Amino acid sequence: MRIHSLAIGLGFICHTAFAATPTTLPPVFVSGARSAEQGLDIPAATTLIGRQAIEDSGARDLGELLRRVPGIHVSDGIGDGGSANIDMRGFGATANSNVVILVNGRKINPATDSSTLYLSSIDLENVEQIEIIEGSAGILYGNQAVGGLINVITRRPDARSLRAKLGGGSYDGWELLAGITERLDQQVGLSVQAAKRGNDNYRERNASRMQRLDARLEVDHQGGRSYIDVQRLDDYSQTPGALFASELAADRRQAVFPNDYLDTTSQVLRIGTGQTLGAHWRIEAELALRNDQREFVQSFRGFPGTPSTQDRDTIELTPRLIGHFGDNVVTLGIDLQRTDYLLLTAFGPQGNQQDIAAVYGQVMHPLSSVLSATAGLRHAQVQNDINNGGTPVDLDDSATVGSLGLVYRPDPAWRLFLRADQNYRFAKVDEHTNVPFGQPAGLKNQTGVSYEAGAELTRDAYSLGARAYRLDLKDEISFDAVSFSNVNLPRSRRLGFGLSADTALLSSVQVGAGYDYIDSRITSGTHSGSSVPLVPVHKANLYAQYQPQADWLLRLDVAYVGEQYLGSDYANTAPPLDAYTVVDLTAHRDLGDWRLSARINNLFDARYSETGSSSFAGDGYNPAPERNFWIEASYRFEE
Repeated sequence: MRIHSLAIGLGFICHTAFAATPTTLPPVFVSGARSAEQGLDIPAATTLIGRQAIEDSGARDLGELLRRVPGIHVSDGIGDGGSANIDMRGFGATANSNVVILVNGRKINPATDSSTLYLSSIDLENVEQIEIIEGSAGILYGNQAVGGLINVITRRPDARSLRAKLGGGSYDGWELLAGITERLDQQVGLSVQAAKRGNDNYRERNASRMQRLDARLEVDHQGGRSYIDVQRLDDYSQTPGALFASELAADRRQAVFPNDYLDTTSQVLRIGTGQTLGAHWRIEAELALRNDQREFVQSFRGFPGTPSTQDRDTIELTPRLIGHFGDNVVTLGIDLQRTDYLLLTAFGPQGNQQDIAAVYGQVMHPLSSVLSATAGLRHAQVQNDINNGGTPVDLDDSATVGSLGLVYRPDPAWRLFLRADQNYRFAKVDEHTNVPFGQPAGLKNQTGVSYEAGAELTRDAYSLGARAYRLDLKDEISFDAVSFSNVNLPRSRRLGFGLSADTALLSSVQVGAGYDYIDSRITSGTHSGSSVPLVPVHKANLYAQYQPQADWLLRLDVAYVGEQYLGSDYANTAPPLDAYTVVDLTAHRDLGDWRLSARINNLFDARYSETGSSSFAGDGYNPAPERNFWIEASYRFEE
């Protein structure tokens, strides 16, 4: 793909409400080189959310936490938190297919189908930090890393600890959690966590139930470390369906489809190792096995759903070499992934065996004491053996992308960056196929290039920043609910910028704000000039945090989301979703090893819908919860 235009703006991600606490050592950042590196300076807009900030946020799940981060738009049509849509750079209905969500570097959003993100598999209580890279990350992370990536780093079993939590709140919600970490000897650590929760949620026939078990065994050895991770997740939720405007006015809580549900069982085994090889090189590698089984009923207006199943088996192998030569950091790697997928519905079987193979390399090189450069290249191939109830069809393709960026530090307080980065997304099996109407459509794969620039100023008492970008896409893959088909948008582009600021007004008071503007637009074809649906042009966040003493905290969060066109309204003719403002209030009190927490969501009882869609049956809306509360008591003991 040829880089054919350039838009350079001044901007950069600032330290948000989750800025790391100042420390004498630079932070350890994993995502920039796919290896834990201290003080890594990558040419991208980044946010690092540390352990303390996660605890102070009062968030119960990842989606709730990310709602407060500038540059990210979170929406949830079900309301259980595990099925949220996480959008970076304005993709609307296909947001989850254009962002990479990782846990310790392992992708949890599948490349084979457009399923949910399985956010319930992430235990915030066991998270050490969350790394966010805005914009394209196609060199290191490849397929789907178009809008950005979010890497969740869990806590290591390096100290003896015991933790427990009991919580409850609105809509008969409850949650139980327990975890233990033990050092079996100086080299071996074991951690085990179990969680269970239930909630009837805001609407009728909207109940959710979740059980999760996680375990990690970690062994330190000479020159490195190895580990085994296992997880089992049982996740059930009822899906009441979208409401027409008249139904919304009559009763926001009613269910359209009383028998619809999603019932998912997911099992993961991951084995990894890291080993120093001489003075300059280190090898890191992971082997991950994942099995997802889902039973479901999903209906459409006039088309009642029938019991269906979706099974997926995935195996991934991700070895890489990380080299250090003075201040130069070199990353060389291979990504291999095979997925066997089978969907059984009333329309017949839909299967795919998908193989993705990629090689990549990245070099971070200091040009001077104040200027550094990062360059990379990736080549990937995909093979799809699709059977949609008829003659098997092979759909194969490849992509080669490159990246070049600069970071300039005129003094320690300033940081500026500039980069151009190509990206790609392979069409998924349920995008290649059109289940109700026949054989594979043969969609083109999506390609693009992003241009980004930014600046950041960080002082002891405040931080200021801005970022700007342009993202041009060819053959963007999207879904048209009116024609019930997957489509390529010939050309589209995003223009955006963000501003943010944080400051300590007093030693006990911290405030901050962020604003994002994005013009996400189709630039050719039938709907040329239209905005991409489900993308708000304006989004803003504001917070104030009061901590008069170390043992208690009060925090106020305000989020504004502007108007957005309904999903599939490519002509921009239907009434848009209304803008809304939501205020949340959180309080903590620490009593020794105990913490008591209380949270009120939607404090002023706003009535709004986070998402909705136009279809052949009409315009549907998914109403968000009204005012609700949550209280909990948690215990943590650490040696």
